[in-house]
Amino acid sequence: MRSTISMERDMLPALTMVAALAAMALAASTSTTDRIYVTSENVASEEGMRGLYERWYTLYRHDSDPIDKEKRFAIFKAEARALYELNEGGTRVKHHLNWFADMTQDEFSESFANCAPLKIRPHREIKLNLHQPSQNYPDKLPLIVDWRTVDGVLTSVKLQGECGSCWAMAAAGAMESIHFLENNKRTNLSVQELVDCSPPKEHCKGGRADMAFQYVIDKHGIHSSEQYPYVGNGSHCTTPSGAPVMSISKFYYVQRYDENMLMDAVAHAPVVVRFRGSNTTEFKRYSGGIFRGLCDIDTKQRHEALLVGYGTTPSDDANDPGIKYWLVKNSWGESWGERGYMRLQRGHLAHGGLCGILRRPVYPAHPR
Repeated sequence: MRSTISMERDMLPALTMVAALAAMALAASTSTTDRIYVTSENVASEEGMRGLYERWYTLYRHDSDPIDKEKRFAIFKAEARALYELNEGGTRVKHHLNWFADMTQDEFSESFANCAPLKIRPHREIKLNLHQPSQNYPDKLPLIVDWRTVDGVLTSVKLQGECGSCWAMAAAGAMESIHFLENNKRTNLSVQELVDCSPPKEHCKGGRADMAFQYVIDKHGIHSSEQYPYVGNGSHCTTPSGAPVMSISKFYYVQRYDENMLMDAVAHAPVVVRFRGSNTTEFKRYSGGIFRGLCDIDTKQRHEALLVGYGTTPSDDANDPGIKYWLVKNSWGESWGERGYMRLQRGHLAHGGLCGILRRPVYPAHPR
């Protein structure tokens, strides 16, 4: 049974520990009937591939352009064969066909792994308020944190589509969480408002969560997704009817390259993190387990997502015992990863964490 929040901040470590244990049972019982895997019968013939594609297409695509569909079929076949060979090679996790299966690597990289590009800079100086450690830092941090198990803290996993709105979805998710934790109100906030109105107003070309937070502070609030629905492309900034549903007064950065400090921050609320180099095939094909790389950290492409916990695999886990991981909520739909979530290996401190997630964590605070 999931818990609701009715506790003081000093009770959070105990709550997150209990919640995380419940998460293990929840994950074990999750259905995977809608996941599509590639079988030897599929790869044995063109007919088998065609049937697999039609099954996948019905689940993930809704357009009916016959020319584009045939072009996509050729891409799909190559991806399906690659996944089949990967699974046959004894990979730790069996890979399934996700929403990206008929996209080229370049298409995936540009639309999904480049939504917080390095070129995006604040138009004005943003005050660097730093996260102040709790009394549990660094020696009494909870062993496990999993905000998925605390009912109301997280809304559902979203699919950004081919719009570079990961930063807006991560920022909205962080504000949704703090709004519930402080006010006990569950609300889907308007990602589209951030895409259309938040500086630098690049719309689907990308942005940054900290600039989204600054926008909400400056405008004294953000509207709900019902007031300003998500359409998956950039448009003119409009003012919806009705008052904003929540606001924030400030946001905090977490000390860079400090893993314990980030653990301390996410133990109290979800945190936005930035990925460097999520444009790899390993990221695109992630289907579960502990992600160990590869990340192309030298690229200028960036991606932002919501950090919602951390933990360590139990000794009987199929991925090798005792691996420390971060738990990330992404914006690529539930077909990707572990129902839209990723477990990312902790450590790699010299590089700013795996995929650089320790370089600039940020979270909102003090909703009104």
